[in-house]
Amino acid sequence: MDAVRRIAPRRRVLAPDLPGHGQSDRWHPADDVSIAMYRDAVGTVCARLKIPRVILVGHSMGAQVALSAAATWPERVAGLVLVASGARLPVSPDVYRHIASADWAEWLAQLSFSPATPREIVERWAGISQTAEPEITRADFRAVERFDGRDLLGRVRAPALIVGGEDDLLAPPQLAKELGRIAGSTVVLLPQAGHALALERPDAFHDALDPFLAALS
Repeated sequence: MDAVRRIAPRRRVLAPDLPGHGQSDRWHPADDVSIAMYRDAVGTVCARLKIPRVILVGHSMGAQVALSAAATWPERVAGLVLVASGARLPVSPDVYRHIASADWAEWLAQLSFSPATPREIVERWAGISQTAEPEITRADFRAVERFDGRDLLGRVRAPALIVGGEDDLLAPPQLAKELGRIAGSTVVLLPQAGHALALERPDAFHDALDPFLAALS
């Protein structure tokens, strides 16, 4: 991950695979997957590694996991970065029809990238981000669909940076603005960027992220 590579020289960085993703085993049956379950997984990792306080950076569903963690354990979260997400994210029924189809990666890429993003970048990243079986991917979208974090926004005490893409179809810019209800938060909307904004506009993304992290040193 480009963000890990850029941040690692200055900070200790952990990029855990959530249960059922990447190289991590499932923790529960797919029907039990929820944002709260993933939040507890992140908390367990931090407890096992004896990390008392963290800055949480989450993208899309991961941002909802981070939001839930910051609201649940305010004493353990020193900073919060929410990327391409919302306190509540609508999920189109079309998503469930495409998940197990042969065109899933291509179909999702059409929604995830800005029309301004060069085709070579889209082709490079389109299939790489899908690291879970269709059953878990379906469960993830259901977890996102059920989650409503609007009441959690007032419970966040950590400094927060919200980054959205102006061309994001999955988490439109107004949802980033709604996350701006977090007290003292900063909202940054990147032009010519979609849902995969950190891959599409990495330099612009870090122009927002790096000063925020530096201020928390």
